[in-house]
Amino acid sequence: MKPAGKLSLRFVSYFTIFYLLIISGFIISLVFFAIFINGHVGDNIHIMTSSEIKDDAVVEKGESIKIADYLVKRAKENAGQLYLFDQSMDIVDYTGESCELCEMTDNEIIALKRPGMHTWEIPNYYLLFLPTSPVQPLFEEVYQSWKDKGEISSELLQRLQDKKASVEIYNEQWDRVGVIGEGYEKLHKPQLLEEQYDIFEHEELTQSAALEDGSTLVVRMPNPSYKPFEEPFYKAMVLFASIFFGGHFILLIGVIFLSISISRQFVRPLVYVISRIERLTQFDYSEVRDKNIHHRKTGKLKRKFKLFQPVDESLNNLSIRLSSNERQIKHAEQLREEWITGLSHDLKTPLSSIFGYSTMLASEDYEWTKEEMRIFANTMQEKATYMDALIQDLTYTYQLKNKAIQLEKVLLPLNVWLPQFADEQVSVKVYGNVMLEADDLLLKRILDNLITNAKKYTPVGTKVSVEAQNIGKGVMLTIADQGPGIPQEELDNLFERYYRGTNTTDDTTGTGLGLAITKQLIDLHNGTISVRSGAEGTVFDLKFNCK
Repeated sequence: MKPAGKLSLRFVSYFTIFYLLIISGFIISLVFFAIFINGHVGDNIHIMTSSEIKDDAVVEKGESIKIADYLVKRAKENAGQLYLFDQSMDIVDYTGESCELCEMTDNEIIALKRPGMHTWEIPNYYLLFLPTSPVQPLFEEVYQSWKDKGEISSELLQRLQDKKASVEIYNEQWDRVGVIGEGYEKLHKPQLLEEQYDIFEHEELTQSAALEDGSTLVVRMPNPSYKPFEEPFYKAMVLFASIFFGGHFILLIGVIFLSISISRQFVRPLVYVISRIERLTQFDYSEVRDKNIHHRKTGKLKRKFKLFQPVDESLNNLSIRLSSNERQIKHAEQLREEWITGLSHDLKTPLSSIFGYSTMLASEDYEWTKEEMRIFANTMQEKATYMDALIQDLTYTYQLKNKAIQLEKVLLPLNVWLPQFADEQVSVKVYGNVMLEADDLLLKRILDNLITNAKKYTPVGTKVSVEAQNIGKGVMLTIADQGPGIPQEELDNLFERYYRGTNTTDDTTGTGLGLAITKQLIDLHNGTISVRSGAEGTVFDLKFNCK
């Protein structure tokens, strides 16, 4: 994947994680809210509908029919019993320890009216919920004891104490005249009218009866099933708000750390890249290592910064390339200065000769003989010819450089074509049938330059050999001499234009551009030239690729 794609993917993944964290926090808050409400608010059996339970109210266990476990639990929470009737009014199953309706007739059950009773019709059966107030058994014992003895036994008093219940006596004017057990706030008479079948909404349970003297006996006890909705709802809202805002605070901290992480992973490398570019603008190509993003030992980018590895490698390659270019420019400048110096020298020397001889010929102080004037004219012509050859060679090198020379390739049989260079000093040998596609005139100039140089810079009579052979899909030409060799310093610059500062007073047969032109002509043929030199002589290898 490209760096731009990796960068986009990294940002998308970060913000996707951020979005998922927000959604997860909201869902977790709702889950905690629901769990809290479910644990602290009663499941009111009176709001249950037939359609809600018709599919799973009854469970078949072997040959028997049972009320589903969740309904058994719900009946217990609502302080009552469930009875399952078939269509014949036979009791099929019931919840709780005792069956209050089993001893009753059908008519007695139908005539039974108790606050909080509820029925549901389900397929083939009917469900009846019968409230059983926890205070009822205790009230019956207290009422019977008070009626029979006018007091409460110590055993019954202990049970009242265990259940935190109280017995209160109110006179006809509804003044509380006696309290046994827990001390509750005084009741108002209308409070006795409340139907307490909604078991979860009442903090305490009460039951009362009128006594013979006109007073009222009231038994009160805490409601063990008390689960009001408002208080848990308020607590749940507080819990939800705490989780929600606490989660967002944690999320904020996470966002801060995520921002710092993004800054470390993206901003720091960018600062590093900018600093590298600034160093390049100041021509500083040295290798740079930032300990914050590079490993100290290996120098490679740390794992979390791998995304910027292509950028770092590109900067390193650019530094190497710019440093190399700068060295080449300096080297080219040095060669150009040497070239201009040598060229100036080679132009100045023949011009000086021409100017000197022309001055002598124009002088009226001396009468020159015809033989002397002929010698002067020959020298001036020789110097002018050299200057003309030098200018032509310079023009030719620039034409080659700008690809202004067009090749006219023909297929040359070297075993027939090469022998034209053989003489007493030069031997030619062709191995096999060697065919080379090249420009006839330009290839001749290449060999002329190399063979002429071999003769010129070796002792008189030194043998020069020219060989040709097929190598793979190409052709190799070899020009070798047995001269004293070429110094290494000259070998390194042998094919540079005008590297040799020719002294025209010693030799005017060369312009110093022969080998530079030779290399350019070989390059034009898509060939290569290499040179080996030592005490045994110098060897030029020319390789041409064949299609």
